Formats: sequence, C-alpha cells, structure tokens
Amino acid sequence: MYNIKGKKAEKIEAVTFSDLGIQENDIEEILRCSIDMLCDDEESMLIVGRQVKNEKNGRSDLTAVDNNGSIVLIEKQ
Repeated sequence: MYNIKGKKAEKIEAVTFSDLGIQENDIEEILRCSIDMLCDDEESMLIVGRQVKNEKNGRSDLTAVDNNGSIVLIEKQ
C-alpha cells in the first residue's frame, strides 16, 4: 500500500490488526458504521444483524441486505 500526497507516493509498511490492538468486535463495528466501503457507486447495503445464528448454530459476523434485496453474510476470516 502507498500513501499518495500530491504526485508523491510513499510506501506504507504492512501492519496487522493485532499489531494495532484491534479485535474482531472492533472490525465488526468499523464495518457496521462504514459499510459503504464494501460497495461500489451502484451498490448499497443495509446491516440488519450482528452475530446472527444460522440453522446449524453457526454465526455470521454481520448480516446485510443489498440494494437488490439479496441477503449478504459478512464474515471475518
């Protein structure tokens, strides 16, 4: 990754969420508050659930509905 300032690009060193002290709950909240960063200009999503249990007792981190009415499951790997 690079940080662009004017016409100059400076390489940014890789860092992990662990290095930053960010936990899964923090990532979920960032995505919940800024879901548009996963969408392009023609897409949108509405978060409708967090840690929703499925029929096999698994849980998705976030559940959303997109602008086509499709259910979107968002899971951190």
